[in-house]
Amino acid sequence: MPRKLQPSGEPGSTIVTPGLRRSHTVAVLGIALALRLLVIVTVLQHYPPRWLFTRGIEMGLLARSLLAGQGLSSPFGGSTGPTAFIAPVYPILVATIFSIFGAFTTASAIVVMLTQTALNLLTVFLVMRIALRLFNQASATVAGLVWACSLPLIWMPTIFWETSLSCCLLIGLLTSVLRYRDLDVLKPIQWMRLGAYCGLAALVNPALLPSLAAVSFWLVFHRRRTLAWWPLLSVLTFAIVFAPWPVRNAAIFHAFIPLRTTVGFELWMGNHAGADGYLDESLFPMYNQAELADYLARGEVAYSAHKSMLAKDFIAARPATFVRMTAIRAVRFWAGTGSRNGSKLFALHAGFTTVFGIAGLWLLARSRRYALTILFALPMVIFPIPYLITHAEFRYRLVLDPLLTIFAGYAITEFYRYLAASSPDQATSNTSYEPAVAASGRTV
Repeated sequence: MPRKLQPSGEPGSTIVTPGLRRSHTVAVLGIALALRLLVIVTVLQHYPPRWLFTRGIEMGLLARSLLAGQGLSSPFGGSTGPTAFIAPVYPILVATIFSIFGAFTTASAIVVMLTQTALNLLTVFLVMRIALRLFNQASATVAGLVWACSLPLIWMPTIFWETSLSCCLLIGLLTSVLRYRDLDVLKPIQWMRLGAYCGLAALVNPALLPSLAAVSFWLVFHRRRTLAWWPLLSVLTFAIVFAPWPVRNAAIFHAFIPLRTTVGFELWMGNHAGADGYLDESLFPMYNQAELADYLARGEVAYSAHKSMLAKDFIAARPATFVRMTAIRAVRFWAGTGSRNGSKLFALHAGFTTVFGIAGLWLLARSRRYALTILFALPMVIFPIPYLITHAEFRYRLVLDPLLTIFAGYAITEFYRYLAASSPDQATSNTSYEPAVAASGRTV
């Protein structure tokens, strides 16, 4: 008879040596690297020379403007003036590559893909590190293999956007927070590093900011031994790192723009007559002459404010439609079907990691590790919100994929252990099934 699943804080019985852990990590990273290099070779051999840059041309145009000494400007081609449509860090990174290897050259495309491959490998490493810290080596290996081998993730280095960097930054923050949580003393310099890290991440992807804040507050709450004013150093450091962006925007646009000017435009794209919840690129000023003319006539700030007003009027006039479309976008976000004409592999990957990831988080809660459950649930709940009211492309969901993969690996290994414990051969030797935890036995 199958045993009832009983939560437990006891560590697993399998002893894993440091050497075995290293060999697992190296093997998984080797697989991840080989598969991504194969993708890069495939792109170079079978796709047009500038194919990479067509998948986010705005980034290349902004990088070219930076190299021309025009600052962050003209994201729609031509000369349309300064912009705050896109956060600055990724275009600066691309501009650095362009300055060395040439703008829109094959060499630059290779370097961009290799850079994002390196970020992918670091993400795999951090996924395995957190899974091992929270659970066991089997969970870490399974989670690492999922991130190393899943076809949509293998192609991530070819996304000419900040997606790979955003994935790495969010999982990196969680890695640091877990380590800081267990330190006997968290020094002021460590609080300052946390603030600087969050400031940089927000300059890469402002949509991360609410999740960064929530995770940081979680750490403050669980560091009761910390002097009350020390976390303020983190806030101060964040402000120092992040402040140049809104200051620049205020100086150029004569308006308070703390994040991006695109908020109103994105809201309108998802909420207007005829909107179907998908990203409609035909509305972009780059591809729509009427929108470009309106953008140029009004200026970027007024253009976005006008779109925001139109979206709010639409929502106020059709609240039921807004609620229905928000629900549809939520389903698409978690099911991986938010990209128009997206591959069925997107849905297969997303369905797998969503189902098993949520199951793993539930198992964590069942083991009464509530603080950890809240920590990882926070970004899963908060991060999708902007996309649920605008449009939920598959690449946005990828930012949460490392977290889901950690818990998917845990759920899969626990399900295997449950089946093993329920088999006839084990029935006489096992009296209960207990979820495994980290080899250290540490709980949070």
